[in-house]
Amino acid sequence: MAALDRRGIFMHKNRLSSLRARLVLLLMLIIVPVFALLMHNAIEARKAEALHTQTVALRLARLVLQEQQELIAGARQLLPGLARLPSIQPAKGGAACNDVLAKLLEQYPYYANLGVSGLDGLMRCSGLPMSTPVQIHDRDYFRRAIETGDLAIGSYQVGRVTGKSAVNLGYPLRDDQGRIEGVIFAALDLAWLSRKLSNIPLPEGTMITILDRSGTVLAHQPDPDRWFGKSIKDAPFVRMILEKDAEGTAESMDATGVHRLFAFTPLHQGNSNSVYVSVGIPRDVAYADLDSRFKRDLIALFLIVVIVITVAWKGSNVFVLQPLGVLAHASERLGNGDLNARTELPQTHDEFGQVALTFDRMAASLQRRRDEADMHDKELQRTNRALRTLSAGNRTLVRAADESSLLQKMCSVAVELGGYRMAWVGFAEHDVEKTVRPVAQAGTDKAFLDTLHITWDETKRGNSPTGTAIRTGRHCVVHGLQSDPRYQAWHTAAREQGIESALSLPLHVDQEVMGAITIYAEDDDAFDPAAIELLSEMAEDLAYGISTLRTRIKHDAAQATIRHMAYYDALTGLPNHASLEEHLGDAITGARSRNRSLALLLFDLERLRDINDTLGFEAGNKVMQVSGKRIEQETEKNEFVARMRGDEFALLLPEVDAVQAEQTALRILEILNQPFTINDFSLVIRANVGIVLFPDHGTEGEQLIRRADLAMQLAKLSGNGYAFYSPEQDVDKKRHLALASDLNRALEGNALELYYQPKISMRSGHVNGFEALARWSHPTHGMIPPDEFIALAERTGMIRALTDWVLASALGQSTALRQAGIHLPIAVNLSAFNLQDPHLLDKIQEMCAACCMEQGMLELEITESAVMADPVGALDVLSRLRDLGIPLYIDDFGTGYSSLSYLKKLPVATIKIDKSFVADMLDDADSASIVRSTITLAHDMSLTVVAEGVEDEAVWAQLKSLGCDAGQGYYMGRPMPASQVAAWLNESPWGLAEASPDKQQTELK
Repeated sequence: MAALDRRGIFMHKNRLSSLRARLVLLLMLIIVPVFALLMHNAIEARKAEALHTQTVALRLARLVLQEQQELIAGARQLLPGLARLPSIQPAKGGAACNDVLAKLLEQYPYYANLGVSGLDGLMRCSGLPMSTPVQIHDRDYFRRAIETGDLAIGSYQVGRVTGKSAVNLGYPLRDDQGRIEGVIFAALDLAWLSRKLSNIPLPEGTMITILDRSGTVLAHQPDPDRWFGKSIKDAPFVRMILEKDAEGTAESMDATGVHRLFAFTPLHQGNSNSVYVSVGIPRDVAYADLDSRFKRDLIALFLIVVIVITVAWKGSNVFVLQPLGVLAHASERLGNGDLNARTELPQTHDEFGQVALTFDRMAASLQRRRDEADMHDKELQRTNRALRTLSAGNRTLVRAADESSLLQKMCSVAVELGGYRMAWVGFAEHDVEKTVRPVAQAGTDKAFLDTLHITWDETKRGNSPTGTAIRTGRHCVVHGLQSDPRYQAWHTAAREQGIESALSLPLHVDQEVMGAITIYAEDDDAFDPAAIELLSEMAEDLAYGISTLRTRIKHDAAQATIRHMAYYDALTGLPNHASLEEHLGDAITGARSRNRSLALLLFDLERLRDINDTLGFEAGNKVMQVSGKRIEQETEKNEFVARMRGDEFALLLPEVDAVQAEQTALRILEILNQPFTINDFSLVIRANVGIVLFPDHGTEGEQLIRRADLAMQLAKLSGNGYAFYSPEQDVDKKRHLALASDLNRALEGNALELYYQPKISMRSGHVNGFEALARWSHPTHGMIPPDEFIALAERTGMIRALTDWVLASALGQSTALRQAGIHLPIAVNLSAFNLQDPHLLDKIQEMCAACCMEQGMLELEITESAVMADPVGALDVLSRLRDLGIPLYIDDFGTGYSSLSYLKKLPVATIKIDKSFVADMLDDADSASIVRSTITLAHDMSLTVVAEGVEDEAVWAQLKSLGCDAGQGYYMGRPMPASQVAAWLNESPWGLAEASPDKQQTELK
């Protein structure tokens, strides 16, 4: 922030950001290159000085190396000469040798010791006294002198006699024959280093160190005693020397932490460079003169900078800051809203004069613009209010769940967020008065709107903004609502509500005006063109939202309908197969998690196809609807009923065991087996149910449904009406499926065969006809029992095709017999399914006509149970067959539920007593009584009787004595293929009697 002092000078609280500070900073930036040049020169001078100092140190290190080499050269001359002295031979040794060597040490102070050893390495004599024998056979110089036979230089080592660090040199001693008998050695004392350096002028603090490869100090100058034998391998300069292992220079830190300029070189020691000499000069000593000169230059530069900054600081105050202060003061007034602020500086041609002129012009322009801005401010506020309403309305549209809440929220948005006084939505009614019905409002209540009696008719009351907008389909804006005479009818209401202007916007939905949203404001100019445009967009969005929600409702309804169609049966209204699968899957999951059981019951209604064929599909549908209701009425809330495919229903029972499932099945079977009244017909529909349990019979939904179907098929076959699933059914089912496919191919390929069993007249003892019996020899399974493949044909719907094949084959065989002069009738069996075939009579007529069949040559046998399955339908079909001249038989009589009194109503000529009674009649009094009574009563009703199952002569005789008309069984003749019929007729005693064809026919009757 800035402020003016009393002199009008512009002052900154943060002086570092002031113009004066920036000017000073600029001057300092100019001085920076000078300082940089000074620093550069100083650095270059230090580099040159460091190079010079390191060169001096390296020269000194080389001098030490040269001195050592000269000493070694002297030893190289001394030792061979000593080796020739007789007194120092190893064999002699002793005091004389010690004296000679002691005197030599006095002459050569550079040596720490002189000594002689034998070949065993044991010292024989020494220049220095030995307190104990000394062994040197492990010294490298000793071994190399013996191995090479010449002078050998060893490493720097601490002598075992002297206790000092020295370089040992060894030379071999030879006897008169030139054989090596020992070694003479000299220990070069490193004390020469101190003596040598004492004569050389060194820089203050110079340090000279000799150290070995392990970093141990062998000699040190100064303070040799302090450093001798000390390991300094971790010192930076030592690591540097050992890593480089050659001559060099560097700047590093010594063992005491002092920075030095080092020079170093290896000392030659035998065959290895394992000892180094280093010379270190303190860095502060080397740079002392340079640092002094650099400090003087810095002080001079600082004084110059201070003088320049002081002059710039004072000058900037007079020539820059005072004019800027005036400009800042005027700017501050302008910034505080005083548009009359002016600089009043002379309008000269310099920079400040031009800035002052520009500022004054700017202030005048701002004053003009503020006046214009005030004019547009209210317009902007109105637009912003409309824009807020539009924006909030868009958010409301996105979140709206239904039409009512959308309309109410839109009105609330206009009042609460838009700041308008009142808003409401009205829908146009198409009644006589064309009223406008309020459906949502905010800022007022519905009672007030009802008092306005708004209409969109072309009347005085229809002249309101809302009525006009609905009628014209365009927006209607009203100003001066409290005073405009055109709206006098609403003046009082407008004053009470405090509203002065109104805007009504039509709502276009599906290309029609369904109503309008009307917004009221307290100020007269609330709705300018910009606001009207934005609010019109909001009304369009609202209309779109209404249309979208209505479309969504229709879509949801359609989706619900589709889902209902997908999961519910249209005929019964019950859940369908898909719904059961889904519900069963959930039930299995729940039962598995709770470790509970459940049961699935699959019901099947028999004869539904017959009802459809005879009474029409409407009757069949009625049966399905009533059956579904009966099952549904017998279930609890937690049980699930579904209609499966065709004539099947399913019932899911949660948390029940086998006993409970069986009880439920029997209860519902009893209800389903009660008579149905359809189109004034009373029908009994037999139901069967298959029962499966989870998890005993399966753990998956599809598996349970399939096995329930297998159990239901077993219930049909057993006749019990219900059955539980057993694992054997899966095997039987696979066999039945395979046999059904094979049977279909056999029918198409004419692979079945007809066998004929004779019927013998009790009176004549000769054949009076044949029964045609279908036989199937399977290529893999051999002869299939008739009961099995006929029942299979009935279950799979192939029974009609099988019956058609039997009729055609039998009629063809009958034709062949007639052409051979044999006139014997052939009987064909019909099942209950054949009686329900609406085309049965037409097919029989066509086949008989094609074969020119004589009347009475084709006989038809119908089981008692087939007749009783549909008594009404059977009576009609049998009557029409009789009218065609076809003799009719009731087969297996006594096994069903009919009676002779009922059979009297049927147009049949003969009954066949079931073989179960005939076979036991000699041993069982009841069976004999049944056979006798049946024959007597049948004759009373003018019916002939045929006994089945005649197996021996005794039964034949008994039947004949009872007056039975004919017999059929193995005693007289087994079923035979057509190819054997002619031979049997000619050869069997039961065959043809010699009589004319007319007599044969008479006998048959």
